[in-house]
Amino acid sequence: MKTVLLSGFLILVLFTTNLAWADLPPSTTLGVEVLQTEYSNKASDGTTVVYGEIQNDLSSPVNSVTIGVTFMDVNSNQIEYKTGTTLLQVIQPGGKAPFMISSTKADPSITQVQVKVAGFQSSSAKDQVLQISPGSLQVSDKLLISGNITNNGAQQSTNTKLYLISYDAFQRVVAIGISDPISIGPGTNSQFSITSDSNTRAQSYMIIAESDNYQSKPIPVSGVKVTLPVILSNTMVTNPNGTSYSTIPVNASVKITSDAKYLLNSTQSFVYYVQVKQFNGQVAFIGKSEGVFLGPGDQNVSVNWIPSTAGSYFVETYVWNYDSVPLSSSVPSINLVLVK
Repeated sequence: MKTVLLSGFLILVLFTTNLAWADLPPSTTLGVEVLQTEYSNKASDGTTVVYGEIQNDLSSPVNSVTIGVTFMDVNSNQIEYKTGTTLLQVIQPGGKAPFMISSTKADPSITQVQVKVAGFQSSSAKDQVLQISPGSLQVSDKLLISGNITNNGAQQSTNTKLYLISYDAFQRVVAIGISDPISIGPGTNSQFSITSDSNTRAQSYMIIAESDNYQSKPIPVSGVKVTLPVILSNTMVTNPNGTSYSTIPVNASVKITSDAKYLLNSTQSFVYYVQVKQFNGQVAFIGKSEGVFLGPGDQNVSVNWIPSTAGSYFVETYVWNYDSVPLSSSVPSINLVLVK
């Protein structure tokens, strides 16, 4: 997703979560390690979810990888210790497997986590004969992808699950979606569908599949269709009473108004930005107003501007959330206005 940049704004990209991070202890156990890119956040039920990947640096496959997560408060006091495993049963030599482990308690005092490998076993390999052909990824408040998966093996592929992994710009796992299990006959294919939570930090996506007896290779998702939840339209430049200007007098009060249509059935805080540029591209004004969408519907949003210099201007409008992530299209509404 391309982020709209407002000229003159210094946007600070925050790559930490709402949780603080402790100094992690050594996380390598005999060549199987936790990649130092864990990410955690608070789920809607108040529990803390930790995402990450385990890498197998050995020359042979491993399975039964046990991951220990310590959930702590701000003073590093342990609140809960929980173990889990990777979503893939077998990690190939030199390969990676994602994990997703939640705290049992919905405890707001959890502010730190520690993650380490607690054990694993050697394993026989799984042939990577499952072939995934994904369609386009639909991105809105949820992620949705479908496609076909082919079993090129000689046996039935039973209990086949596909995993949609979302990565941020720092290659941290920030969301994971899991398909319903399917069985695929030898030499045949089947349709699949995966729905996942959407994370605004996500920049790239990967799909991998595993069954009781087979695996696929990781497949990057190249086709991404972003459906942003706000549509801006009907931007107007008027006086404070709503009467359109043909020519705006210098030092006159100007009201810049847009219709904002929200498409999702959820509550969303937003910031409506207006940027006014001179015809040569120099920024003359940046203004904003804040609001909240309480569900699908329309709102009228506006910002006031008083031009101090005569000339021709472009007016650009945007809607972002409070994390500077666009909610409306990155192509702004542009109007030519004349100030005399």
